[in-house]
Formats: sequence, structure tokens, C-alpha cells
Amino acid sequence: MLAWIWLNLLVEDLANQRLEGSIIEDTVNKPWRPLPSHRLTADQARDWLTVAIVVAVGSSLVLGGYTASVTLMLFIWMYNDLDGSNSGIWIRNALNASGLMCFSWGALATLSGGELSSRAFTWILVTGAIIITTVHAQDLPDIEGDKARGRLTVPLLYGETAARVSLSAMVMFWSVACPLFWDVSAWGWAVSTSLGCAMSVLALQKRGQWWDEVVWKLWCLWIAALYLLPALGK
Repeated sequence: MLAWIWLNLLVEDLANQRLEGSIIEDTVNKPWRPLPSHRLTADQARDWLTVAIVVAVGSSLVLGGYTASVTLMLFIWMYNDLDGSNSGIWIRNALNASGLMCFSWGALATLSGGELSSRAFTWILVTGAIIITTVHAQDLPDIEGDKARGRLTVPLLYGETAARVSLSAMVMFWSVACPLFWDVSAWGWAVSTSLGCAMSVLALQKRGQWWDEVVWKLWCLWIAALYLLPALGK
């Protein structure tokens, strides 16, 4: 499972970071990445991307999750090469969600031998809805880079306050809805709601690059915790 996730994630990273717009954005937001720091050229990244695609899809024939891997490649192509990331906020969020659902699908397929229950598919759809409605947490620390790239994001289009309020509201909703879906133990409720509350409060009360990075990292931790909820069911 971990090998499948790592190989397919490598494809996504190479496909995204090699683009001119991404290099411009990363020069502002993430100058330590290989391309803006001149440790890798765009042409070299493209060559490695070709190799990574072949390895990721080919290994899926052995590890499982082949259909999920091929579907993920389609969404990666749409997001990056067809410029879906700049085609509007909700198209971008939908493509983000679709990609992450493919990761869930592929990971579960490698663990289960390819057979997924209807409940598992429902959960994958739920995680997609979570991503669509909360992934703009990543846009808060990237405001300056997105401005430089000319990308419209939730905080730039609707305003920072609206972005923070909507993020906090949806995080709290999912922090309760997901434990209910899986009927988890008290530990599951504690993890989901504590991380959700912390993120929501910080998003509303604290501003600035450092705090926005904290909110984004908490979002990543919160999502990881939600993915673990099935293991905490009663």
C-alpha cells in the first residue's frame, strides 16, 4: 500500500512542480523545492515524470489498484497539463478531491485485493466531499504566491474572512459527521473533534503566514485522523 501511494504521489509532484506557473509560485512560497532552487530543470523533471508514470502504473499491475492508478493519471493530466488548477475554484477543488479519492481507492484496493464494499465506496465519496469543502485551507498560506501566479482561490475571490469562516464551519461539520458515519469509540470522537476545533479556532482568530502554515498542517493531520476513523469503530 505504501509503495503504491509513494509511486503515484511522485507522479503528481513531478507533474505539478515542473510547470512554469508552479515554478513562479514556488519561488515565492516554497523556494526550497528542487526547481526554484535550481537543483532540477523543467526538462529533467519531465523526463523523470515519464519514467515515474511507467513505474507507477506498471507496479499497480502487481501491487493492485491498477484502475485507480490509471484514473489518477487522468486527473493529474487534467489538473496540470489542461490547467484545471486555474480553471476556477470549484473545478480545481473537484480535481483535488478526485485525485485524493483515487489515492484512497488505490490504497484500499492494494489492501483488499481489489474488492471494495459499498460502504468503502461511500466513504471514499464522503472523503471527496470533505476535500472539496475544506481544501482551501491550503490557500491561506499561499495567498502571495497565488497572486503572483494570477490564480483565483477562495480567499482571493471571496475574501479572507469568508474563506476562514467557511473553512471553520465545514471542518466542524465533518468533525462530527465522520465519527457518526463510522460509530467510532470515544477515542475517535476525541481525535476528530479536538483537531477540528483547534484548526477552526486558529483559522478564525490568528492571521499571518506562520499561523496559516499551522492551520494548513493541522488540516493535513486532521484529514489523516479522519482516514483512521474506520479502524476506531465500535
